[in-house]
Amino acid sequence: MIRSGDWVVPRYNGEVYLDKPPLLFWLIAIPSFVHGSVTPFIARLPSAFSAWLGSLLLFLWGRKIYGTTRSGIISSGILLSCYQYFSQARSAKTDMLLCLLVLLSFYFFYLGYEATRRRRVLYFGLSFFSMGLGVLTKGPFGFLIPFPVVAAFLIKEKKARMLISKEFIGGYLILILTALPWGTLFVERIGWEQSLSLFKATHPLSRQAPFYFYFFEIWVQFFPWSLLLPVLGYYVWRERSRVWQSKESFFLIWFVLLFIFLTLFKVRVSRYLLPALPPLALMLGGRWKKKWSYFFVPFVAMMLVWQIREVDWMRKDFLFSPGRALTGELIPMIKGSPFYGYQLDLSTLEEVNFYLDPGAPIPHFRRTEDLLNRLKKEKKAFILMTKSQFEMLMTQRALPVLLIKEFQYKKDRLVLASSP
Repeated sequence: MIRSGDWVVPRYNGEVYLDKPPLLFWLIAIPSFVHGSVTPFIARLPSAFSAWLGSLLLFLWGRKIYGTTRSGIISSGILLSCYQYFSQARSAKTDMLLCLLVLLSFYFFYLGYEATRRRRVLYFGLSFFSMGLGVLTKGPFGFLIPFPVVAAFLIKEKKARMLISKEFIGGYLILILTALPWGTLFVERIGWEQSLSLFKATHPLSRQAPFYFYFFEIWVQFFPWSLLLPVLGYYVWRERSRVWQSKESFFLIWFVLLFIFLTLFKVRVSRYLLPALPPLALMLGGRWKKKWSYFFVPFVAMMLVWQIREVDWMRKDFLFSPGRALTGELIPMIKGSPFYGYQLDLSTLEEVNFYLDPGAPIPHFRRTEDLLNRLKKEKKAFILMTKSQFEMLMTQRALPVLLIKEFQYKKDRLVLASSP
């Protein structure tokens, strides 16, 4: 986005990218534009900020529902120190931002549900605005995750008519006005037919797992507090009548409905559980009757464990990154000469572009004829390709290039060649 100046059409190594809407990319690109370049720290800032804001919301909500500051602090601390939440807070992915926007949409809805009619319009508007931002983050899931929970809660409260009230109709309009402009600009920029063909060719959801996947993953992703889930389940069941009639029922509906939805959805990934963790943290925090030390000791211990794990992972990635090692060998050889890629897979091209950073993505060619035409215009140029592609070109005599060096890259072998 920064290099091309096109902030409407996301691209991945030069190709139109439709797997995710652009909100996270905008949030990374804006500070990167001010700074002058994209760095790993800046790329992770939206997720880190979302995690802190989400934990603050849990503190406020827990204190409001359960009436004590301790419940808010413990709810927030439980969420912040569980494995999945801490891990995704340090990752430049859409999941933590989506979790925050889902949490915001629920929090504002609940404030509106409890507020007077005048304030209800404001809070419901903010709830649907958060859903609209969720759509710009993760597509339809930004709406399909929070809205069914809200609808189920209103049905349970025998207030389903609110779904067609003036406040909600205004909210639907805010949702549309938030999410629709980008889609309209995208279609206007590249055309309706191309947009439709790109949408049909996009397969962002491809990972599958067994039906029982989340029944096991919840113990890992919510660790160490998942050890208390049997206790929580026991207390909720024992107090089921009171819980169902109380404000806390919203948290129960939130977790159960979302867990069922994720289980029935054919694509199952562990990080998709992230928006289902806050209600568990809230219900645990609301029932914490033990001493403060029983919470703070495991909280501090797990924060240290997760931090040490992440630092070790970063150290290994920094020292042994295949992309970093590859570009470290390439730079002294190409020495500012024209440099191209030929039929590289996207992950290889991504790493070369990131670590090489020549000021623009390296030109990449899929067709031999296009590369040949480019080489005719250059006195000296270098081409990176797989060894199998190089051997095929030599056998077919399709491209006049010379072998410079061969590299081991992950499980493949790459070749740096040059024009004669």
